[in-house]
Amino acid sequence: MEIFDGRYEQEKLLGQGAFSEVWKVKDTQTGVTLALKIYNPTTGMDESGTEMLTHEFALMVNASHKNLLRPLFFATCDNRPYLILPYCEQGNIGKMIGRMTEEEAWKLLRDCASALDYLHSMNPPILHQDIKPANILLSDNGDYMLTDFGVSTQAKQSLSRVSNQEKELLSAGTISYMAPERFSRNNMPIMANDIYSLGSTVYEMLSGDLPFGNDGGLLQKKGAEIPELPGNFSPLLKRTLEKCLEEEPWARPTAGRLEDIANEALKHPETRNQIPEIFNATTRDQVSQSQINAATAHQGMGATVMGPSAGAPLNGTVMGPAAGSPMNGTVIGPATGGPMGGPVGNSANPYTSGNPYISNGDQPSGSSKKGLWIGIAIAAVILLAAGAYFLFGSSDEKQETEVAIDPAEQQRQMEQAEYDAAMALFNQDSPDSIQVAFNRMKVLADNGNKDAVFEVAKTYAWIPNDTESDRRKRLMGWAITDDGALKGAPASNEINREAINWLQKAIDMQVPNYHQCLYWLAFYYYYGLGTKEDTQKTISMLRQAKDEAEKSQDFVFKEKIEKTLDQLD
Repeated sequence: MEIFDGRYEQEKLLGQGAFSEVWKVKDTQTGVTLALKIYNPTTGMDESGTEMLTHEFALMVNASHKNLLRPLFFATCDNRPYLILPYCEQGNIGKMIGRMTEEEAWKLLRDCASALDYLHSMNPPILHQDIKPANILLSDNGDYMLTDFGVSTQAKQSLSRVSNQEKELLSAGTISYMAPERFSRNNMPIMANDIYSLGSTVYEMLSGDLPFGNDGGLLQKKGAEIPELPGNFSPLLKRTLEKCLEEEPWARPTAGRLEDIANEALKHPETRNQIPEIFNATTRDQVSQSQINAATAHQGMGATVMGPSAGAPLNGTVMGPAAGSPMNGTVIGPATGGPMGGPVGNSANPYTSGNPYISNGDQPSGSSKKGLWIGIAIAAVILLAAGAYFLFGSSDEKQETEVAIDPAEQQRQMEQAEYDAAMALFNQDSPDSIQVAFNRMKVLADNGNKDAVFEVAKTYAWIPNDTESDRRKRLMGWAITDDGALKGAPASNEINREAINWLQKAIDMQVPNYHQCLYWLAFYYYYGLGTKEDTQKTISMLRQAKDEAEKSQDFVFKEKIEKTLDQLD
């Protein structure tokens, strides 16, 4: 048997991926059986790639949760980075596909959702982005454990370039579990991506088939409806998976919410045949969102975005999503829901607030008359009770009113929560947080959120003497000159084209403060950055911006435009 790095005896090849091998090994120094994961085993990695992985594994080692297979050691051998992990005799759950019981499915949901809730709430948050049966192991004590959660999207792209296996990296085996939004032009990882992939995985474990076959969310993006889970499974389980597979990221539950649902289903199996209103946001969601916003626990290697996505991290994210969403992350998420937020409920327990299946207590009984004064007292109580009922309705009706939220308003609140989460990330000075915030905003913008369109345009645009736009660009590593102009080619040209497209989109949509977008776009025509120089068009746009600034009563910006026009005239 071969000895790897002078210490680990390679006993058995357990699996091969696009850019790694996993071996069962024996530590010759301790005699302990372990798992060895070697990255780019044939080609190795350059110094910068190894440094990236070293930084990311430092974050991984700090991720301590019973449902995460945390690495024990990281090093390199002959330019080949490698991990030492605990060995799980039972391997991954792929062998259980199509044979999993409902009870096991709830355990799988609970364990993986708990691990994701932990990752999404880290500072910086971590987005997995590659949840599938091959990356979920069954421990010796029966716990389900997420693995392969420690390499960011950027690092995997670097690995794939070195190994020349980009196509294999995006093979059907991974695409099958991808959420619809990951097939968008702007592929931005968010927390809600992980929820979708987990839903697809559990669906496959129960039915033997993926909900959308090898095409994953791409088929759903083209109009396919969520198929009903076949088999004799409870209404609550079917409904839960449907919510995980929602096309809209913010319609999916957060990881924390999903853990709550699974816990309740395991503790009280009799509730599985009932579908209470458990998918509106709860206090727990808001607490999770606050944690994500705070550190703001959203996003990709700032929140570390994992998985073979070809997109930038986000939100995740997110946006957080952390969202997640996003969305969330990430961009991490949802966010409350992944990029996701939601209306706040009245209790941290989603099964008690507004739940018609749980008793609210007995009503106080009346009393027999024992004299005139007692009779008067009873009459007074009855009148007061009647008045209270007339004014406020019964407690059941009041609860029903509180949870009867208009779907459009609910979505608006979710979008607002996701937007607020992304803005909180923009206010940080972490490069990863800025990247996640940017990606989360793009998810919202792609879905027509005007405020998000403005922020995306502002981030892309070259805006002379604008410290905030300049700060975002510098933190994301875009090469810019001292005055904030993009420099170099062709990357800067691509960013300039994106800037022009987003500014024009903001103007067409008449987003709030779109007079600022008119002003910024005018500079592209004046200096010819990605456009033809056109002084007349510049002046025309500035005049239009001035008129719109006056309509918006933004007199400070109007004065700024006037000074620019004076210089051009």
